[in-house]
Amino acid sequence: MDRPTRVPKPLGGGQTGAARLPAVLLFVVLAPFSAVTAQGTPEPAPSGNRVDYKIDARLDGDVREPKTVTGRVRATWTNGSGEAVSDLWFHLYLNAFSNNRSTHLVEARGRLGDVELEDGFGFSRVTSARVRYSDSREFEDVFATFRYRRPDDEREDDRTVFSLDLLRPVSSGQKLEIELEWESRLPRVRRRTGYKDDFLLVAQWFPKLGVYEAKRGWNCHQFHSSSEFYSDYGTYEVNLNLPVRFRHCVGASGVQDLERVESDRVHMRFIAPSPTDQERVDATGKRPLVHDFTWTADTRFIEVRRLFRFSDWAERFPGEIEKAKKAFGTDVGLTLRDVDVNILIHPEREDQADRHFQATCAALFFYGLWFGEYPYERVTVVDPAWGAGAAGGMEYPTLFTCGTRLFTTPDMYQPESVTVHEAGHQFWYGLVGNNEFEAAWLDEGLNSYTDSEVLWRVYGPRRHTTDFARIPIDGVPLLKAAETNRLLDVLSMREIPMPGMIPNLEPLPTSGFLDHWRDQPKLTYAQEWTDPRWHDRVRYLADPDSDPVDTNAWEYADRSSYRVNSYPRPAVVLRSLPAVIGYDSFMRGMRHFSTTWRYRHPYPEDFFASFAQGAGVDVSWYFRELFQSRGTVDWAVEVEQERRPHPVGFFQREGGDFIEETKPEDAGEDQRPWRIAVLLRKDGELALPLPVRLTFENGSTRDEIWKREEQQESAWRRIELESDSKLISVELDPASGYFIDGDMSNNRWYDESDELSPWRWGERVLSLAQRRLFFFQGIGG
Repeated sequence: MDRPTRVPKPLGGGQTGAARLPAVLLFVVLAPFSAVTAQGTPEPAPSGNRVDYKIDARLDGDVREPKTVTGRVRATWTNGSGEAVSDLWFHLYLNAFSNNRSTHLVEARGRLGDVELEDGFGFSRVTSARVRYSDSREFEDVFATFRYRRPDDEREDDRTVFSLDLLRPVSSGQKLEIELEWESRLPRVRRRTGYKDDFLLVAQWFPKLGVYEAKRGWNCHQFHSSSEFYSDYGTYEVNLNLPVRFRHCVGASGVQDLERVESDRVHMRFIAPSPTDQERVDATGKRPLVHDFTWTADTRFIEVRRLFRFSDWAERFPGEIEKAKKAFGTDVGLTLRDVDVNILIHPEREDQADRHFQATCAALFFYGLWFGEYPYERVTVVDPAWGAGAAGGMEYPTLFTCGTRLFTTPDMYQPESVTVHEAGHQFWYGLVGNNEFEAAWLDEGLNSYTDSEVLWRVYGPRRHTTDFARIPIDGVPLLKAAETNRLLDVLSMREIPMPGMIPNLEPLPTSGFLDHWRDQPKLTYAQEWTDPRWHDRVRYLADPDSDPVDTNAWEYADRSSYRVNSYPRPAVVLRSLPAVIGYDSFMRGMRHFSTTWRYRHPYPEDFFASFAQGAGVDVSWYFRELFQSRGTVDWAVEVEQERRPHPVGFFQREGGDFIEETKPEDAGEDQRPWRIAVLLRKDGELALPLPVRLTFENGSTRDEIWKREEQQESAWRRIELESDSKLISVELDPASGYFIDGDMSNNRWYDESDELSPWRWGERVLSLAQRRLFFFQGIGG
């Protein structure tokens, strides 16, 4: 399957270096710093291209002041595309937050979450650029060719991509050194980057080279509100010059190998991957690389260091070890390396440090067991500061941010869910570096599938709660309909719609304590426990067919479609696949893809092909229909059964005479066989082989398969039979292997219905209504 051609167009104007902002200067040189092999020569990335950065950066700004950065950096770009390249394209991600007319903020309608952005903007401005070829001693100035680019739209105020024209092409296999100077100011904490007082998450903070792809040119998209990142693998050496107050509270990708204090400044050096990791061949036979570098600091950080030991978790989950051996074979090494887990957490949540550690270990164990070991010696877990939640829930090589709250327990999955998910991104996207602009689902979806599997195995079902004054109370309301809530808001004087007025009138402010008194949750709420794997299905059904999964991140119908098709829907599709090919084949396909494409850039068709090769099964039709179409399916079953009637009427015998038969007065009803008609129906475009199980009163069963080919020819199938034993149930997909069925309430038929459950639920609903009426009566006196 050919990849779609998407060559960025040369749009936008240039930039001069005449006027320089005095606030901040960051000087970048992409120079010949590279990881070396044991023989002392650079080792190219398996995908061809490689970029190695060396950055010297200075941070300035007091606690309440804007934060600026100045510095120096060096590295090299190796052209491994097989083509000569005549220009360079870069990302300036920080400019997504420079004004409210950037592509990112226009798509987000000028808001981040519920907050409209009116201040706290940041920027990044390039002021000079030079290049040097591998066969030349001198640098050549190319800044005059600087142009902002807008490959995805025509928004003139978007400044997140720029290009430089080269004086002569870079041949395939040739190295190019690049020098850049730029000025930047960090924004107030926004999506994935920024500062809040002395908390800093410095991410996507320097001009980053795009990815040159053969036959496509530079893949360097603008920063959209529904997209993340894409860059080549390599190494990073980063020297930070910080105010001395940050001396003991910095975390970063890789490891720190140098610290020096001079007066009121502290100098730190970080290398990613670590020098030890760069010399080590990982379990897949490759030398570790990374595709990004991020750092964080906060004077309030408490550092907790622990060690992940594979032996501890193997002893805890021996059954999972055996299942992995059965799936992958005894010749596949499953033992994982020990990993240093560095947790940076805030004092008010220090008691959650062990929970972050356990959740991180859960990801390191299961992801490593299934998809190959985590190859780095350290991972850093960051708990964002209060008020800096926009920095949470984000992944970077060997470092990730999570998110939590107070008053939680592990069965609430807070912080466990986010921690497992973001730690899992060290594998899906960290090690397998797909294009998150064009195939966000290829890491988010695979990761969502895996994190739910891990959460279920380690923590069991999730307990749901309802917040009152930010305090979680056990249980959920039974009346959740939006219309019901709007009526209650009006009756409670919380929000009254006023024609022609925006916003609505709000006479009484929200009060968690008043709401608790009104709702009486202990009397009217119901407990809710969910399996995270099935909860993925619930989230998928929120928008099952607006777009195909395989869509550019910024081209989904809306934010809801992006989230559904990037996260729960591919998770549901993957979780349903073992029902078609078997669990062992599925796991072999997933592991083969992970190890084959480690430190490389797969696209969806690469995943499809690699999975099929590892699984040993051609499932191209499955991927095509489930990932590249909007198809859905809803199976249903209907049953009619009755005793075969006694012969009544005139029946012709062999002699030609008609003989009248009448119903005997002492007819033995229980002796006549049952006439059974089972009607299977399918609504939707998808067709998958569907197991059907019929269970009879005598305990016997009959299994059928409604074949995919049959479903493609007809949307229904009738099974007719006679049986001496009464049919008591019919089950579609009796093993519950398919998670993609749109309505599972019609997948089961039972001869006897449950008469008690409706009364139990009805009592709860009536009790809730009664409590609300008492509340309104109290308001009225």
